[in-house]
Formats: sequence, C-alpha cells, structure tokens
Amino acid sequence: MKKDTSKSTILIISLGFVIIFLVFNQKWAIYTALIIGLIGAFSDWAADKIEWLWFKLSLILSKIIPTILLAIVFYIFLFPFSLISKFFTNDPLLLRNNYNSTFTDVMKNDVRKSMEKTW
Repeated sequence: MKKDTSKSTILIISLGFVIIFLVFNQKWAIYTALIIGLIGAFSDWAADKIEWLWFKLSLILSKIIPTILLAIVFYIFLFPFSLISKFFTNDPLLLRNNYNSTFTDVMKNDVRKSMEKTW
C-alpha cells in the first residue's frame, strides 16, 4: 500500500514560500504559501495534483541543474587551474614530444636499505 505523502509535500512547499517571504520580503510568496496550504488542507485531489506537479518539476530540474553546476565548476575552477599548471610546471610525466627517450636514470645509493621496506 502506498503511503499518502501529499499533505507533507504541501506543507513543505508552503514552508518554502514562507521562507522566501521572510528572506526576500516578497508579498506574493506569503499569499502563494497561504493558497497552496489551504488547497492542500481542504482538497485531497488538489493536493495529489500539486504533489504530482512538484515531483515532475523536480524531475525536470534534476536533468538540468547538475549539468549547469558541473559546467560552472569546470570553467571557473578546473580549467584555469589546468592552464596555470600547464604553463608553470615542468614536464614530470614526459608528455611533451621533444624527448629522445622517456627512460629516466634513477640513482640510489643504498640498495640494502631500500630492500628492507619494499612496500
């Protein structure tokens, strides 16, 4: 049996509009909260429809918002960091093609000491 969550969804939506009113002092938000709260309190059918619309809106936003956020993070933080790293570091992985060989000569002084703790 499916649990009826439409009343709690209406309550959360109304609370969200009240918070918008308190933060931004917009009169339309308190009226919207009152209307949605009254509709949800007196009509189960309308509460179900408002909940259905709310979940469809959240589904649409879940497809759009992560892409926008990831693009913002990439272009504001990661891309400039990669450019700075590319211009101001040497080439430790030997990725540039101006080397005759990718072999690196490693000089270790004490072989016995390095074999004691291999991991």
